Formats: sequence, C-alpha cells, structure tokens
Amino acid sequence: MKLTSTINEDFYHGQFAKLLVRIQACAALGLLLFVVGMDFFFPTSYRLQAGVHGLSAMAALICATYLTHRAYPLVRGVHVNFPALRQWMVIAMLLNLAGAISGNWVYMRYRGQDGPRDWILKEVPGFHNVMMEFKEFISLFPFPLMAVACFMFIYYGSSIHRRRDLTQFVGVLILASWLLVMTGFAAGLVLAKLRFL
Repeated sequence: MKLTSTINEDFYHGQFAKLLVRIQACAALGLLLFVVGMDFFFPTSYRLQAGVHGLSAMAALICATYLTHRAYPLVRGVHVNFPALRQWMVIAMLLNLAGAISGNWVYMRYRGQDGPRDWILKEVPGFHNVMMEFKEFISLFPFPLMAVACFMFIYYGSSIHRRRDLTQFVGVLILASWLLVMTGFAAGLVLAKLRFL
C-alpha cells in the first residue's frame, strides 16, 4: 500500500510541475506578445507595419529560443526526437522569414523622408553608422542558416541521427541563428526606443 501511495504522489508532483511550467510559459508568451502587440495602438499612421513586425519578430525570437534549447542535445550527441525538431525548425524558419519580410516593410518608413533614420542621423549619427548598419544585415542572416538546417533535416531524414558530424553541424547552425536573431532583436528594440515610426 505504501508503494502505491508513493507512486501516486510522484506522479501527482510531476504532473503539477509540468502544469506550472506550462502556465509560466503561457504567461510569459502572452506578456511578450502583448508588449509588441501594443504597437498596433501607437499613435502613428504606421502602426500596422510596426505591429506586424513586432509580433513576427517576437514570435521568431521565442521560437528560435525554444529551438535552441532543443538543439543542445544535438551538439552533445544525445538522441533527440528528429521529426519534432524538424517541425520546430520549419516553424522557426518561417517565422524568421516573416520577421525579415515585415522588417523590410517597416524599413521603407524608416528610410523615408522625415523618418526615424533622418532623426537618428541628425541627433545620434554614430548610432546609425555603427548599430543600424550592423542590424540591417545581421537580421537577414538567420533565415539562410535555418534554411540550411531545414534542408539537412529533410534531405537526410531520419538517418541524420546516425551522423554525429551532421547533427553537431545542424546544432551549431541553430545556435548561431539564435544568436543572430537575438542580436537583431535587441538592436531593433534600441532603435524603437530611440525613435518610433
């Protein structure tokens, strides 16, 4: 009787911990999407572009971060669930593409007459010449890295787990793409803080 009670308690505590983790993740996701979703209500005629870009960039960052945690076992050589990882890889790649496309949509306003670029060049030219030139290019690199990783997952299929060199390479691609997504996102936040559209 004691053994059954212990098993039930362990099961309950394990399920309770999973529930708490899921609640915490959903609350964080909701809060982060709420913060960037407020761009839709900013008093500017470009709030649609800003809101779409904010949501797609945040979703890409969240998905890339989750994917990064799933990629560490690849680098270590531990067996992972490759179909699920492939699915998350495709989702992260598509969200990153959406962030890049919506970023280019916002970029037209940024470079437009009397746009944020003109103000930044006038007020803080060093910021634009270093940070923004860097951000403009670094934000485009994660998509091709993720596309290569997706191609490798699709091309090699389930046999990829037998090639440790390939799994480590894909893991490094995922980690590098996350670093670039995070850096581009942080630079974009600094830009939005300096001067909104």
